Amino acid sequence: MRRLYDRAGIVFPAISLLLLLLPVVLGLLATLLPAFGYFPLAGKTELSLAAWQQLLTYPSLWRSLGLSLLTGWSAALLSLVCALWLLMHCYHSRYWSWLEKSLAPFLAIPHVAMAIALLFLLAPSGWLMRWVSPWLSGFNYPPLWQTTQDPWGLSLILALWLKELPFLLFVLLAACSQLPIKRSLMVGQSLGYSRAQVWKQILFPQLLRRIRLAFFCVLAFSLTVVDVAQIIGPSRPVTLGLLVWQWFSDSYLEHRLLGAAGAILLLLSVGLSLALALWLEKIYLAANLVCAMRGLRKVEGQSRWAMCLVAVVMLCLILSLALMLIWSFAWRWRFPEALPSEWSLRYWQQAGSYLIEPLLNSLIIAVASAALSLVLVIACLEYQVKRQISGGWWSLVIYLPLLLPQVAFLFGMQVELFRYRLDGLLISVIWAHLIFVLPYVYLSLVDSYRGFDQRYMQAAISLSHSYWRSLFKVKLPMLTRPLGFAFAIGFAVSIAQYLPTLFAGAGRLSTLTTEAVALASGGDRRITAVMVIWQTLLPLLVYSMVIIWPKWRYRQRREMQN
Repeated sequence: MRRLYDRAGIVFPAISLLLLLLPVVLGLLATLLPAFGYFPLAGKTELSLAAWQQLLTYPSLWRSLGLSLLTGWSAALLSLVCALWLLMHCYHSRYWSWLEKSLAPFLAIPHVAMAIALLFLLAPSGWLMRWVSPWLSGFNYPPLWQTTQDPWGLSLILALWLKELPFLLFVLLAACSQLPIKRSLMVGQSLGYSRAQVWKQILFPQLLRRIRLAFFCVLAFSLTVVDVAQIIGPSRPVTLGLLVWQWFSDSYLEHRLLGAAGAILLLLSVGLSLALALWLEKIYLAANLVCAMRGLRKVEGQSRWAMCLVAVVMLCLILSLALMLIWSFAWRWRFPEALPSEWSLRYWQQAGSYLIEPLLNSLIIAVASAALSLVLVIACLEYQVKRQISGGWWSLVIYLPLLLPQVAFLFGMQVELFRYRLDGLLISVIWAHLIFVLPYVYLSLVDSYRGFDQRYMQAAISLSHSYWRSLFKVKLPMLTRPLGFAFAIGFAVSIAQYLPTLFAGAGRLSTLTTEAVALASGGDRRITAVMVIWQTLLPLLVYSMVIIWPKWRYRQRREMQN
């Protein structure tokens, strides 16, 4: 039985790596060659630098690259600093349990849904302007202001910050479980250091090392995001990621080659940004060590601004979701009315005509990709635990799709799918989603799985004489809650995918996200609101089931509910 397990166990890590690396490597290769003029499918069989010459002389290229760097770095650094600050001031305070429970709704909301909600809230004709018009602002018509899609990308930074802050908090919570936080605080304060000093000089350096890959994923996503930038980002010029996507979407062949060169440039920009982030981390750790060696004591009180920050974020969330709900029932709503003058159920009643297909496709793809990812991750983690493998190299490989710009390899993946007539198939879209879902499932489950007390398994095996029976009857049931949250996170990530659906689906498979992005560009706000509500509701329902199921299933076992 042990030999059978060892032989079968290596299969799942191999399958996982194949499913992740095959499309990434082939996609990068199929993007790199067109960037240098080699594109046999279009009759281009000679290498050339024409695409690069055209790219480097493109009028808005450098402004687009600068916007990508500005918005990406600003959103990522702001999210990291705020997450660390909230952790320092709220950890194990009276607000801590409430803050932990509020993370799930934030994680469940897709990026696109948040961007559309903010667009409706902050636009010149949005809800905030309606509240102060005309009695305070004096406007009877929407002002010609750029409160969204502004040239500096401030609205894009805000949208990315609101989404990445909860994710980094979630990662920090998992990292805190690996450190003796209470003991460090108690020892540090007994030596005369303030609570804030212990966090900054002792705990933050340890936490930053543990969340390095997660921050790199946030930085890479912020630098290359397309769907959020298309909805609420700058429009003249657009960010480089969106510009590359526009070139790929153009029917003119030369623009496809130009897009391939732009994708490689974006890839180089992300690589240099990650190297810079690593260098800045080393500088911070060195400066922090020098500061700690001085031994200076400071008296610092608890900051009440931390909860103000949480309140602002929660307020943005509640207002955005409330606005979506109001728009879905609005029939007549003219500016500057604060609420609709006429209400109607028409767009909910007609939802079946435009919602059924995207809803079913989203459900099938999300359930399949999340379930398959969970099975593969469990098998891989079990193999690592059994063989006592740390998984360092595995973590680096599994996060690779999140560290690369999506447009840098999805175009090449689409080319390969087209070559073998696999584009536009449901299984291809599920595979494309799996590339991004599996790393998040692994990230959310790895700490809980490795932290499981193996003595339970040893006792179960000694009683049942069966490894598999002990695994399914003891270990996995005891991990019901983390397994459920891993599935919920994978489900939410799949629901939010935009570019993988378009590239692998060849535009023939519509989901809630693709329809929402298309409608946000100029469709009816009421139909858009209904689409966004369903896009947000599905992950929230899954999160709710994950929370409720263990409490009901193990209602007679109190320790199994946590």
